[in-house]
Amino acid sequence: MIIEICCTSKPSLYNAINGGGSRLELCENLLSGGLTPTPKFLEYVLNYSSTPIHVLIRPRRGNFVYTAKERQTILAQIEMVKLSGAQGIVIGALNDDNSLPLNLLKKWVKMAYPLDLTFHRAFDNVVQPRKSLKKIMDLGFNRVLTSGQQIIATKGLALLVELLKIANDELVIMPGGGINDQNCEVFFKEGFNEIHLSAKGLDKTTNGEPISDLKIIQKVVASGSKFAF
Repeated sequence: MIIEICCTSKPSLYNAINGGGSRLELCENLLSGGLTPTPKFLEYVLNYSSTPIHVLIRPRRGNFVYTAKERQTILAQIEMVKLSGAQGIVIGALNDDNSLPLNLLKKWVKMAYPLDLTFHRAFDNVVQPRKSLKKIMDLGFNRVLTSGQQIIATKGLALLVELLKIANDELVIMPGGGINDQNCEVFFKEGFNEIHLSAKGLDKTTNGEPISDLKIIQKVVASGSKFAF
């Protein structure tokens, strides 16, 4: 069972590793929904940990419709992550009508190769999610991070299960959004082999960022260990 922990600070990083997280999604500014981490933070994490690291690429908060200038920024950030030694990239984009910008995504997939690729929660705004999933599979993504187009993944469970069947082991459907130690087993029982959570606790960093809670991570990891792939 893969337990991916979203880390935006050093305290969250330490708790994710000590709690037994399988993989880290590295970003910063969780209060803005998560943005591309600085090269300095990425370098620190890569030097500190041998845990697989996937890096979020998102240049600004808000929607996922990017200008030409922002697209150039994203290309530069993809190159930065490739050179860093991280194992994967978490990325996504939409058109104004919430359809997939296929040509743009093809360019990103080609540039990111051979890194592992996750299409992030921009998917939760995409039109025709079932057909869009098939297009994402055809593009060559390895997984989709989604809450099932709901605010939290437990409310999107029906669509998540549908997407899991469509993916049929050709692509990973990774539920994320409001997952914690109280509800994670719902997803394990439905056959999801990967889940994503930030495990937010009561503690915060000096700039107000929530810190991943060690005990929550430990409980989720313990729950996941009861389920075989």
